[in-house]
Amino acid sequence: MKVILTYPYRLAVLVCLLLTTAGVATAQKKGSSPDTIHMVAVDSATISRNLSKLAKKDSTIIKSDTAVGVLINRIEGYTLLLNQQMSILKRGFDTMRISNEVPLVDTSLDLVKSNIAGLGRTPNINDIYTNKVMLEQLQRKLGTWQQSLFSYYNQLVGINDTIHSLRRDTSMRNIPAEDELYGFYIGQLSRLIIKFRSVDSANKVSLIKIGLLQNRVANRYIEVSNLLEDMDYRLKTFSANMFRRDYRYLWNPHRDSIDPLKFIPVVRNSLHKSAQVLVIFFSIQWPVFIIWILLAGIFAIWVYNNIRRIRRNHPEQEGEAILQHAQYLYRFPVASIVIFVTTLSSVLSIRYPILYTEINWMLTMAALTVVFRHHLPATLFRNWLLLLGLFLVYCLNNLLIEVTYAEQWGLFICAVLSLLLAVRLLRETAMSTFAHPKFTGPVIKIFAFTSALSLLLVVMARVSTAKIMGSSAVVNLVMALNLYILVKILLEAVFLQVESNKNSSTFISFMDYQDVQRKLKTFLTVVAFVGWLIIIARNLYLYDAIYEVISDFLSTSHRLGNSDFTFSSVIIFVLVIWISFVASQLIAYMFGNTGQSTAPAQKTKFGSTLLLLRLAVLAGGVLLAFAASGIPMDKLTIVIGALSVGIGFGLQNIVNNLVSGIILAFEKPIEVGDVIELGTRSGVVKEIGIRSSKIAAYDGSTVIVPNADLISQQLINWTVTNRVRRVTFTIGVAYGTNVQQATDIIKSAFPDREGVMTAPEPLVLLSQFADNSINFQVYFWIADLGNAGSIQSAVLAYIYDAFSKAGIELPFPQRDLHIRSVDEGILSRVRQPGSGGRSGDAEKNL
Repeated sequence: MKVILTYPYRLAVLVCLLLTTAGVATAQKKGSSPDTIHMVAVDSATISRNLSKLAKKDSTIIKSDTAVGVLINRIEGYTLLLNQQMSILKRGFDTMRISNEVPLVDTSLDLVKSNIAGLGRTPNINDIYTNKVMLEQLQRKLGTWQQSLFSYYNQLVGINDTIHSLRRDTSMRNIPAEDELYGFYIGQLSRLIIKFRSVDSANKVSLIKIGLLQNRVANRYIEVSNLLEDMDYRLKTFSANMFRRDYRYLWNPHRDSIDPLKFIPVVRNSLHKSAQVLVIFFSIQWPVFIIWILLAGIFAIWVYNNIRRIRRNHPEQEGEAILQHAQYLYRFPVASIVIFVTTLSSVLSIRYPILYTEINWMLTMAALTVVFRHHLPATLFRNWLLLLGLFLVYCLNNLLIEVTYAEQWGLFICAVLSLLLAVRLLRETAMSTFAHPKFTGPVIKIFAFTSALSLLLVVMARVSTAKIMGSSAVVNLVMALNLYILVKILLEAVFLQVESNKNSSTFISFMDYQDVQRKLKTFLTVVAFVGWLIIIARNLYLYDAIYEVISDFLSTSHRLGNSDFTFSSVIIFVLVIWISFVASQLIAYMFGNTGQSTAPAQKTKFGSTLLLLRLAVLAGGVLLAFAASGIPMDKLTIVIGALSVGIGFGLQNIVNNLVSGIILAFEKPIEVGDVIELGTRSGVVKEIGIRSSKIAAYDGSTVIVPNADLISQQLINWTVTNRVRRVTFTIGVAYGTNVQQATDIIKSAFPDREGVMTAPEPLVLLSQFADNSINFQVYFWIADLGNAGSIQSAVLAYIYDAFSKAGIELPFPQRDLHIRSVDEGILSRVRQPGSGGRSGDAEKNL
């Protein structure tokens, strides 16, 4: 029977045998590579002799037959343990990728060093910042490598400790006394010793390899850190001296500065260096580009599927009218997708090289040009083309690594043109009838002020700062327009999502779009404004400084009573709660449950599931807010306890309605789109909320009903299983009418009539003999209760016409009038001459 090993790390091979058995040792041949392990075959006779000698010299080794079973089981356990460790070593560690990418890091460092060496008296802030971006990416990658290598090294140390912990097992000092058992024991021990030596040697080789690679990575990490500190120093020096004169005045150039041939090599070298930086950056950060491409594909598929579903669910003209509300996504799908991805990349890509950022901006400008060519008046579009030209010139200026006299004049001309453009835009926006965004005036004024500042700086020979201001003026104006268009595109995407999940008229679609726009526009506008501020700070190279100040302010700990908090935790808490609340409010709209139609053709396919989803979003938002803000979860129990006390003092109704909403979601007695009657009210369920539900009444009003009333009161649900309904009405004919003829005429109103069911078939019953008529009770079933009124009207009109043609009279009430006395004055007036023959008739009647 085998012994189960509960402490595998305490199992060990007999240490004295491993140390004294010289013939069993593994050795590496001199001059061979450290990866190659050479073994020497184990001789059982040699092991036996060594054991005998050791037993004579060492009194701790005892010959005994009582521990044979334990020894054999221990040797099996040790063998399995060593096999596991050898399997880990044979699989090796993923260091090939690190080894292959180290030369790329060296190339990047050489490029940064050459850029630093080429920085002249007037360094380009964009070049310095690009170097910093490259070094930050390299530092992040090298740090990740160091973490991986430390993890591998710790695993190897653990293996080494495991195999060498076997030396401390003294139970293996007992050896069998019987010769046969002794020989079997020696054979197993021989194989175990070979395996131990193999694992030990392989582990040492792996430790050497990992250690050498760690040394290479650590050296480069130190070098990158030193260069990064140098870039930070250069940026701080530039910030401190940014308003000092750094070049010659326009009217006093150096004799060699006028040579235009000096400008061409600078452009060529700048483009070559920027291209190298972009290639290296792409080699390091290529997964980021794949993510942006996937995001663009997902957004395109989402929009395309919604457009296709709208066309499928609506008639051609109605579907086209609905799609016309999405003026960007429907008319310019490719340009809209480009704007969506490039704008997000521009806002979120803070640490990217300047060439990548400018390529991103150029794609955005191209997409905006396609859109504006069809939407802007001719005058404004010409101004846009001028802005596009200025943008391209400033993009080229941002790449130049050395200031030249030609560039200085270019900045001067661009600043003048920017001012002229700002004046034209202000005048035309004031006079034009074109609908401008509300922020147009302030943004153009900021553009004019920044351009004027750039012109002043270039005249005062502050070329580097003038370049920053001029470029920032143009980019900020473009990105303001771009973010405005992005908000419109996102609103249209939500609109298409809403419309693709319901069938409604064009007018209802427009009303839904206005409702969605009102709920989302404020949120998206705030987010877009924050993104625009980020772009401004980055263009002015103030982002890092502002980020550090805000970060320090938000992360500083404050004490309130016995609790510590930071403003960042408070902001995160409020922000997460707000986002979760907005998301829960918009879920119904995203899936078409807008409730604008009071008699839908069918119930929504999501039904009460949306309520559960909204509850999950709110609950998850609360938990996430506590976790993300760093508030201990035990504080949540205090809040729940406080709410429990509040429930006992006055929140019973709120909690009752909340619990009732959860019951409605799980039990589903009603769903969105059901036609119900609650007391004297009837209508269509518009929304099942967390506390209350909304019912769209047939008179156009919206009835807000607490969820508890829907659970506690008697409720009629006409559409819980289907929309079939029985219609009943009474019709009377005059006495003397042929009953069978009247019955046949009534029944003839139902065959082949659209909406009337044949099973169960219509039923006509003679119900009673009334005072003035013979009454028939008519029953028939319709497939959709929404058509009950129109079908009943059509049936009654048919029966009336058929009765008229057949000469059947529809009776009206008749009464006998008995007059007991009449005033003599009335009789005299009736008998007066001039009444003609009517007086006699009147007397007779009286």
